[in-house]
Amino acid sequence: MQRLILVVSIIALAGSSARAQETGPPPSANDALLHELEELRAEQATLRAEQKALRAELAAQHARPAPPVQLGFGQNGFFLRTPDDSFQLRIRSVIQADGRAYVDDALKAQDTFLIRRARLYIEGSVGDFVDYRLMPDFAGGQVVLFDAWVNLRPWTFLQLRGGKMKSPFGLSRLQTEQNLVFTERGLASDLAPDRDIGASLHGDVAGKTFSYELGFFNGVADGSSADTDNNYGKDLEARIFVHPLRPLHNKWVDDFGLGVAATYGWQHGTATATGLSSFKTEGQITFFSWLNDAKTGVFAYAYGNRWRVDPQLYYYVGPVALQGEYVYSSTNVTAGGNAATIANQAWQLEVSGVLTGEHPSYDGLKPRRPFSLSRRQLGAFEVGIRVDQLYVNDAAFPNFADPTKSARRATGVAAQLNWYFTANVRFALLYAHTVFKGGNGTGDRAPEDAFLGRLQVAF
Repeated sequence: MQRLILVVSIIALAGSSARAQETGPPPSANDALLHELEELRAEQATLRAEQKALRAELAAQHARPAPPVQLGFGQNGFFLRTPDDSFQLRIRSVIQADGRAYVDDALKAQDTFLIRRARLYIEGSVGDFVDYRLMPDFAGGQVVLFDAWVNLRPWTFLQLRGGKMKSPFGLSRLQTEQNLVFTERGLASDLAPDRDIGASLHGDVAGKTFSYELGFFNGVADGSSADTDNNYGKDLEARIFVHPLRPLHNKWVDDFGLGVAATYGWQHGTATATGLSSFKTEGQITFFSWLNDAKTGVFAYAYGNRWRVDPQLYYYVGPVALQGEYVYSSTNVTAGGNAATIANQAWQLEVSGVLTGEHPSYDGLKPRRPFSLSRRQLGAFEVGIRVDQLYVNDAAFPNFADPTKSARRATGVAAQLNWYFTANVRFALLYAHTVFKGGNGTGDRAPEDAFLGRLQVAF
């Protein structure tokens, strides 16, 4: 019996071994599968560790506070601002180093070098609807405050500005000084007010297709600025400017603009603050001045109504620019018991072209290839021609101006060459020829020929 049980057990074990050999993988295959399984488990563990590290890094970034301010410097100067741009501070500067030379020594004009402008712009925004600007000028070794205003901007189409600012009048006067094609403004700007203190409503509609400004100001003399008001008279000033063809979205007419500006007010001048100003040529030589004789006590001053009007236009297409305006200024003047309405007129027309093909604009020119010796780039070159004229009303002579010292008319022709090294650096050369009617005891004032050079850095 025991032998039978032993035989049966041996047969069973043999059958199990045979079945195992038929159905199970060989020992080498098992090892390969086990090894592959271990590698997959290791990769899975690595992925889990990387995922955990990434989650920790993201959590740390969210927990880390955002930088309170951003500081930087670029083409438009220094800036300091919050990440959401709700508070900004920008610091810019303009330096213009000039040289002047006059051909005719009979003008008694001194050839000289000078700092024409040395301005510091401090501007920015507070919140999302308040803008401000503070701009002193240090030229001539003295500090003069040119701009100091606050602008409330709830909407682009309706804004309120108050403080000292440019009067909303002359096209050339309103253009930023460093963006002017010509080194000096033309004769029409002699009749346009410069900076004044007051408040104005202004706005832009449809992407500056239509712009307007309406303001109430202390009132300044033609071509001048003022920081104080010597009488209770005020000026109402208005300007509209439109780009009538901009809705066509055609590059040939996008930058065609025209407008009109006007001022009206009442002024009462004094011996020390006459409310009148002299007129200068492009060479910055005075060719007309009002009577102001301390010996005889006869001086001319504004007394009564004063109004001005200025139709204006510009057109920028391709590398060519055209700009023109006409100014009519009428002022009631008193001197030595005499009174009259003196209506002076001036106009100017200028054409310029960029020889290197860039597209200029009212806001300046940016070279496509800034100056670089290593890259053999020269920057951009621009030339311009301007003709202008200023008429002084015959009623000004002889009771309000001396005809032997002041000219009745000035006619100028100017040629300009600009070399833009970059958008921030420019060398400029102006030649201006001006002829006069009257202004000399024996006839006409001698013609003026002036060369004005400028090296400008603006950012």
